[in-house]
Amino acid sequence: MVRPPEPEFAWYRLQWREVEALALLLAVAIGLFAFASLRDSGVQAGTLVEGELPPTRVNVNTATVAELTTLPGIGERKAERIVAARGTRKLRSIDELVAAAGGIPTKDRERLTPYVVFE
Repeated sequence: MVRPPEPEFAWYRLQWREVEALALLLAVAIGLFAFASLRDSGVQAGTLVEGELPPTRVNVNTATVAELTTLPGIGERKAERIVAARGTRKLRSIDELVAAAGGIPTKDRERLTPYVVFE
């Protein structure tokens, strides 16, 4: 009786470290899938929540206090200061915005820059 040839790859012939590597790859894939599935979808249309980044750029010369609080480093008090400062003159640069807010940390200032417009 002739036995059929064994396949080149057979699961039962894997070495222990190969099984560990496959298990690790599977765990990483599951972790990435879970992270992608559970990740926050961001700001929903029409809702502004303090601490969430705005969906579009914010014009600091026309924005409300609620819109300004969506910017990084801008809380309610700083937003109120900005609204009061722009009542006397338009803000034209990030430096004027920082001065009007009473100071913004450098880290937040860098995160803030892409989200503001001075029109």
